Formats: sequence, structure tokens, C-alpha cells
Amino acid sequence: MLTTALAGLLTQMPLLAAPIELATFTSADSLKSWISVNDGVMGGVSTGGFKRTEKGTLLFSGELSLENNGGFASIRTQPRELKLSGVSAIVVKARGDGRTYWVELRSSGQMGGSSFRASLPTTAGEWQETSIPLADFKLQAFGQALPSKAIDPAAVTSVGFMMADKKTGPFSLEIESVKATVPEAAAASAVARGGKTLVDVAVATGGFKTLLAAATAADLVGVLAGEGPLTLLAPTDEAFAKLPAGTVDTLLKPENREQLVAILKHHVIAGKVSLAKALEAREGVTLQGSKVAIKFQDGRVRISSATLVTADIQAANGIIHVIDQVLIPTAPEVASPSPTGLIELAIKRGVPLFNQGDVAACAAVYEITCEALQITTGVTEKSRTELAKSLTEARAESSPREQAWILRRALDRALNQL
Repeated sequence: MLTTALAGLLTQMPLLAAPIELATFTSADSLKSWISVNDGVMGGVSTGGFKRTEKGTLLFSGELSLENNGGFASIRTQPRELKLSGVSAIVVKARGDGRTYWVELRSSGQMGGSSFRASLPTTAGEWQETSIPLADFKLQAFGQALPSKAIDPAAVTSVGFMMADKKTGPFSLEIESVKATVPEAAAASAVARGGKTLVDVAVATGGFKTLLAAATAADLVGVLAGEGPLTLLAPTDEAFAKLPAGTVDTLLKPENREQLVAILKHHVIAGKVSLAKALEAREGVTLQGSKVAIKFQDGRVRISSATLVTADIQAANGIIHVIDQVLIPTAPEVASPSPTGLIELAIKRGVPLFNQGDVAACAAVYEITCEALQITTGVTEKSRTELAKSLTEARAESSPREQAWILRRALDRALNQL
């Protein structure tokens, strides 16, 4: 039986809204506002760039290298007012190479070294339309999450893409469009086509009330009702009931939303993957960026630790495989960097840039280091406070040279206090 909280969540469906086009590439002038920024600003040697294809799409491609402490290539639009107040999701239609990319958003008042990022998994050779809730975008730099409030959509001034998966070699992402919308707006298009979405099928089939309530709480109903295609590994109500008492109610609390989103996205794979294709591939990459193993064992199909109950339930925007257990993603172990090492590396990278006249790149290096130090073990509270004050002061300064000096002095003080 559903709790009152779960039952209430099922009725909390936001109003539909029309999407806002952020980028299309049908005209020859559509790339004028785009720029490329690679790890060369940090001494790396990765290559990355973009071009407009004959099909009217944007091709972001290059080769990733980890040499000289590098490891990223990116493209983004130059800052402009996007008027995204009230928007709650970014929708990207793209065809990738099987690697996971970042979608990047930048806000007014931010310096260039950091951005709000969310992952964009791809299936090699397949077009996918992916709806990413704005709540999934986290402030990051150097691949580390930084302390920050939630992104303010009204302040977003730039959108972009980054390749930084720590795997060397060529990459290619073809992008047809980038839109901003509330997640449920995508559901309207599926309904207009007369097809039943994954959400519609789950409701009609029955047995997935807890899953749907959790998806509503995590603002992921629109993703499951969007264009897709998606593959949903759907735990039954009985599967959720196997969790320790109180687990579901705890996950539905607002303060645990991020954990709930991670668990639910661990049950969704980009693309329409039939059981036959899944067994052939032996694994799937989820929207959470994690992997699930798929194999035939002891006369039954196993999906990670769960057993397949029913396969290949068709929907207009994907396919459902029913499983008897909730899959819990394993949190990756992240090594804690040395604060002294971070500062010394920043100075080693920043000084040559400054002396060569690229003071903006030097300021960006110092900025992301100051941000990273605020969440690094071993930094004193006094240093954290001083670093935050210096970041605010630098961001209010229009001169990149002054920004660099403000942040360099902050790094020197932090180093002396270690």
C-alpha cells in the first residue's frame, strides 16, 4: 500500500511549457557565437574543434590526450542573455561515439575556469534526445564538484560541451539541437504523436507505483516521457518493498534528492536496447554514468544483482525490462588531492601563462584552484574563508590581470598557512 507521501507525489505533475531553442545549426551563420577551449590553456595537447556539417548539424570532434596534465577539449557559446527563467531542463539531440560527454552551463558573474556540468552518455552511432534536469548540473572544476548553490536558470549565459573522460583517443559528437524546457514539455510531443510513453505504459501495466512516485520526486518523469529512446530497467513495487524499512520514505525527502536521482538514473540506459541486444552487449551504460552487467546465468537473465521478470515491453519512446530488485549504484572512490600539491601545480601552470601574456588563462587556472581548495581536506577554515572572499573580489574585477593577482595572493596566503 502506498504511503500518503507517495500517493501525493503521483499527483504533483507540473504544467507543460514550450521548449526554448538555444542552438540549432541550419544556417551558415549559426556557428558565429561558438568558440573552442582545450587543455592547451593548461599546458595540455588535446585537440578539439567544431564545424557545421552538410546536414545542418554541429560536429564536435578531436583527440583527447592526458599528456602534460591535460585531458579536456570543449566548445561553448559566447556569453549572452538566454532568458531561461523558469526553465528546469536542457534537452540535447545528438549522436555520439559511445563515450560520455559533459553538457556545460555558465552563469553571469562566473569566471572562465568553472562551469555547471551534467553528464551526457551516448550510444555509438545512435541519435538520442536526452532531457537533463537543471538540478543535475553541478558546479565543477578540474573534474571535482565544488561547493555551490543550485544553478539559477535566469543567470545562465552560455551552453557548451566537453570531452574529459580520461580516455585517450579520437572523439566525435554530432549535435542537432539544444533546447531548454521543463521536462514534462517533452511528454506533450509524444502524446501528440499518439504513442504511449514509458510512463504511460508503466501506469497502464500496473505494479510500478513506487517507481513512478520516486521519479516524480526526482523530477525525472519528463525524462521518461520524453522523445528518447530510452531503456527502463523497472523495479516492481515488490522490489522496492524488499529494501530496508523506511528506505523509500528517506529517499523521498528533499535533502536526499541527489541520491534518489542517482539511483533512478542507474535504472535507465540511453537508446532502445532489446533483451537480445543487451545479452549480446553484456553490459549497459546508464544515464548515471555507471555500468550494469547483463548475462544469462542458471537458466535466467541477470541484470546486475537483479533477475529479469519480463522483457521487451514496448513504448513509443523506448522499451521496459521489469526486474525484481532495486539496483544501487556503487559510489566511485575519489582520491583526496593534496592542498599543497594543488597550489604548487597552479603556480607552475599559471606563471608561464601570465609571463607569455595570456593573463586570462592564468586567472582561470588560479580561480579553479581556489575553488577546489575550498573542498579539499587539510585546508583551514581561515584559509577557506579568505579564498571565498578573494574569489568574490576577483569576480567583481573586470581586468584579467587584476583577477590573476588577487587570486595568486590568496593562493600564496593559503600555502603559507598549510
